[in-house]
Amino acid sequence: MRLLPWDPDIQTVISRVEAGVLDLQPDFQRGEVWSRAKKQRLVDSILRDWHVPPIHVIENTNTKRQEVLDGQQRLVAIRDFVRGEFAVDGSIEPLDSAIEGIHGRKYRELPNEMKLLFDNFTLRIYRIVDFKSSEPAELFFRLNQPTNLTGAEQRNAFFGPVREQIKRLVEAMPSYGLGKELLGFSNSRMAYDDIICRVALTMERGSISTKIGANDLIELYRSEQPIKLEIEERLGKALQLFGEAGKLTTSRPRFNKATVYSWLIFLVRGLISTPPEFMQPKIIAEFMGYFESERILSSIGSSKGTTQSIAHQMNADWLFSTYEDRSTSRVADVSSIILRDLVIWLVFIQSTAIRSPEIVRQLAIYQIANELQKNASLENDVITKIAIDFGWGSLI
Repeated sequence: MRLLPWDPDIQTVISRVEAGVLDLQPDFQRGEVWSRAKKQRLVDSILRDWHVPPIHVIENTNTKRQEVLDGQQRLVAIRDFVRGEFAVDGSIEPLDSAIEGIHGRKYRELPNEMKLLFDNFTLRIYRIVDFKSSEPAELFFRLNQPTNLTGAEQRNAFFGPVREQIKRLVEAMPSYGLGKELLGFSNSRMAYDDIICRVALTMERGSISTKIGANDLIELYRSEQPIKLEIEERLGKALQLFGEAGKLTTSRPRFNKATVYSWLIFLVRGLISTPPEFMQPKIIAEFMGYFESERILSSIGSSKGTTQSIAHQMNADWLFSTYEDRSTSRVADVSSIILRDLVIWLVFIQSTAIRSPEIVRQLAIYQIANELQKNASLENDVITKIAIDFGWGSLI
């Protein structure tokens, strides 16, 4: 099988489609599945003179007739635009003044210079010739193996100041000892980048009581404004503290993406709200070990320790069952984030209160613990509301 490159302009390609020389829907192809919005994005890319992925066609060397092997949806979108089936969307980010000026116009309504730009745009097409009967199908399979990108991988395509800041923070993590050995998972599929940008956006907002959605993170990366320098520096300190504490303890909590996010938020809040002596590697290392030992005691039905002292005898079973439950399901909703954060702080208070009782009184967590102690059978959603009412959602 040979693949011969060919670079026709759009006008040439459309002429061949309309003449039936280029078949857009041979038997093996799927139907036309692109939404109008996706078609408009392709037209937008062409009008910006951006790259369009190559198209593969099978060519009969005798008749020169071609059938699309890969790239059907792209060619259908171009054909439909030329036929006037949809118009230009001038509101697609990043905004372009020239394209904004032709918003809502169909192909035939374009100014001559824009129509000429579109018609003369070249497409890279590979003509497949001299092939065995099984080869095109195998190539089609290989070209179309599913490659679903994670959100972090998609955001990595936005080349801006935020992307560079997140990259710097992630690249520094190994020097702090933050890797698979401590966290339990690697940066495969940019998992660390995803966590760090979520923490950064939370810090930018100054609150954990607002849900972070995929579009929020995209807008963060798309922005031409960098994250505030003090946020980047504080997050860097939290990462360093996390890693140094992890090196000092042999017994540490089990982490996943959700809990790493919560522990980083805990450290960020601690660096803001507590005396410096509490945010030292040795103290955090001791706390990590204490947290894990209490979690294990709770899991085997021994409540000795936690229920005897923690914030007026808080229920250990509730603490760690809530932490476990909200670390494995509904992990991105506000209630889960606040509940995980509450549990970490309630256990932290116990682990440090003997040395410094005043820290308990300095934080809203003290008042929250008192409210919870009054009624040990409150539903988790009610507990979340109590925490928010006391201002616990705010990181400041």
